[in-house]
Amino acid sequence: MNRFFIVCCFLFIVEFGTAQHSRVSGIVKDSLSTTPIPYASIGLLDNNNQVIDGMITDTAGHFSFSGLKNGKYSLTIKFIGYGQKKTMFEIKGQKSINLGTIFISNANNSLEQVMVNAVIAGQKHGSDRQTYQASQYKNAIGGTALDIVKNLPSATVDANGNISMRGNTGVIVLINGKPSFLDPATILNQIAANDVSEVEYITSPTAQFDPDGKGGIINLKTKKSVANGFTWVLNLQGGLPSIDDYDNLEPQKRFGGDIAFQYKKNRLELNGSANYLRNDNAGFRDGDVNTIIGDRQTFFPSKGERSFDKYNFGIRLNSAYEVTDKHSVNLGVLASRRFQDRVADIHYSNRTIRPSTGEEISTTNYFNPNLQNKQGEFYLLDFSYQYKINAAHTLQLGAMYEYADIYGSTKNGNIENSVDTVQWTHNRYTNPLRGLRLSLQHSWQLENATLLTGYQLRNDSQKGNFEYYASENGRNSLQLIPEFTGKMNASNRVHALFSQYDREFSKTQLSLGLRYEYYQRDLLLLHTGQEYPYSIHQLYPTFNLIHDVGTGWSWKMAAARRVQRNNNFELNPIPEREHSETLEQGDPELLPEFTTNVETGLVKKLTAGSLFLNAYYQHTKNPIQRVNAVYADTILHRVFTNADRASRYGFELGGEGKPLSWLRINGGLNLYNYKISGQVLDYQEVRANQDWVHSINAGVQADFLKSWSTGIQVNYLSERPTVQGMDSKFITPHFNLSKGFLKGAIMAQLQWQFVELGNWGVNEQRITTFSSDFYTTTNYIYEKNIFLVNLNFNLHQLNQVLKLPKSEFGEKEF
Repeated sequence: MNRFFIVCCFLFIVEFGTAQHSRVSGIVKDSLSTTPIPYASIGLLDNNNQVIDGMITDTAGHFSFSGLKNGKYSLTIKFIGYGQKKTMFEIKGQKSINLGTIFISNANNSLEQVMVNAVIAGQKHGSDRQTYQASQYKNAIGGTALDIVKNLPSATVDANGNISMRGNTGVIVLINGKPSFLDPATILNQIAANDVSEVEYITSPTAQFDPDGKGGIINLKTKKSVANGFTWVLNLQGGLPSIDDYDNLEPQKRFGGDIAFQYKKNRLELNGSANYLRNDNAGFRDGDVNTIIGDRQTFFPSKGERSFDKYNFGIRLNSAYEVTDKHSVNLGVLASRRFQDRVADIHYSNRTIRPSTGEEISTTNYFNPNLQNKQGEFYLLDFSYQYKINAAHTLQLGAMYEYADIYGSTKNGNIENSVDTVQWTHNRYTNPLRGLRLSLQHSWQLENATLLTGYQLRNDSQKGNFEYYASENGRNSLQLIPEFTGKMNASNRVHALFSQYDREFSKTQLSLGLRYEYYQRDLLLLHTGQEYPYSIHQLYPTFNLIHDVGTGWSWKMAAARRVQRNNNFELNPIPEREHSETLEQGDPELLPEFTTNVETGLVKKLTAGSLFLNAYYQHTKNPIQRVNAVYADTILHRVFTNADRASRYGFELGGEGKPLSWLRINGGLNLYNYKISGQVLDYQEVRANQDWVHSINAGVQADFLKSWSTGIQVNYLSERPTVQGMDSKFITPHFNLSKGFLKGAIMAQLQWQFVELGNWGVNEQRITTFSSDFYTTTNYIYEKNIFLVNLNFNLHQLNQVLKLPKSEFGEKEF
């Protein structure tokens, strides 16, 4: 009995002692952007302002203290560029206290001059994303955001500007977390590289994001103020004369500039930029095609100019205002224009034979002058409002309207013997787009967890007018051809509901999500009255986990279901004569791609850098392919179609760091096995293709002497299979040399782009497709050895260095 009494007393004491010790947790976020702040310093003080413990927030902004007794406490939160925040709380026997979200604001003090020497991590890794500092890619200075993205470890950009991540061309691009209805290349070319601070590659997006894009999401974060004051940055770029001669009719023009500003005053923050870039490219193409129709085989090899004249300019403005501690608003505006002329003046040598006998039927030589123009104006208005109900509940409302006026034409001629005109054709089109997005999201801060729920609406409409004119009597007698002319109205609407649960444990972060979408697509051909409706209900589950193994190692695992919806260009069945040998056409019954992605990986933090290794598997249903068929003896029919299935498994290895104080390196290797199969068009046989593909992006940047820096960046993509053939390797090396003046207030840089490396085929790409009745291969040769000069002016820093005169007494009185 005595023993039983002693045991009961012991258990009571243990239970009482445990009850007297509590746990306190919370999350630190930016008061304007509401993004978590990692590595913020948290000091825990008792009622006498004595420090009893301290820590820093993790990568998601979370913190927690345990083993606390009853009493009054305060937390002191500090982070560079932010004002100090103090929070009081009291423990009265509670086992756990969740302080919810603690918002901290940018500091009110602006220093006249400060010198900071620090190493910024070039990469950061989370459970669902990889974050890269844009400043580490020196060869992108003066260019666009596309020049930054192509250097990411798993990114590739081919000769036509198509972006792939882990081999997938389906990628969604966000600007500060905001989506757009436009294609990735158009968006990335509208943002100046100098205006980008970070790039996030979200490999396995959670349920709150659109499931579009089988290759994941690229999120661009633009620069913003961290302290009160006004800052300007100006960049100018000019191109030196071309080194190589491609027999192009016009010389290339390359020049541009951009200017950006950041302003902050207490609760108001403004930032914006304007940029202009003229970036022509010389080029040449060398092709070989043959077709078989019955007992006729026609060969039509070709050679000639293929160059680009292009420019883009735009402005971007963003404002954020914290009305009160509970209410904040954000307004953003983007306006831009993009122009491109593609010249393809090709010489053909046709020869037709009878394969059964080898008899030559005819030979013809002709010249095909071809001019394709694409241009458009783009406007975007974005508004968001956030209401912090209390420490646990936050509501966020968002609305975005987008308008794009897209139009263009293709002029095409066939001339024999430099005199006789065989045919003139002229395609022209207008294709304006209007889009609207609405969102409502609720955030519930639980103990060591967050529950996000929300509704999102996406609606876009496009009205295309496509006209085709042709003549055999000269370009002045063109007549409308009804068979290739028409009008198309297309609309897409998505209703989405999502719920996402994020939980933090002592060494583990877990995210579970589920998204439901109803997708409706309507396509109407006004000239025929044909309708092509499509609708589907789908669920998109997501799972993300990262665990701190210890000694600098982290392990992560993720899984998600994604979709690649068809754009209106792929669906448009109205034929277009792009140039002499092709007739392009979409398929209005094309199906979306559905992809399941699973990945796992390890991350190792180094003293000055990090390493990562990820393995992944993807399975795709209805992969979209662009294929060829024979339309006429000298014309291939190029269309979009669905194959049956595709799969991809592989791994990516990458990292960055400073092995020496003056040397920074970055690199990534992506290796995967790709397999695709399916029946193509009307061909009876099932086509299948499989091969290993790899890409390498690597760079070295070295600082030497006092203010000199030089570096090399190489992007390499190996051969890769398609359902009908193979695309060749693609390699682009770049070199840069920089010099700083006036304590870094002015930076001058020389860029040597597409450095020629003997017979390596730099900036060249060959595309080959074939079937039983045709074979085509074309080598696209783009300009090499491009030299650019950049001058960057930090006007705020320059004013401080030059000590320009300013008002002293008047400013104080004002």
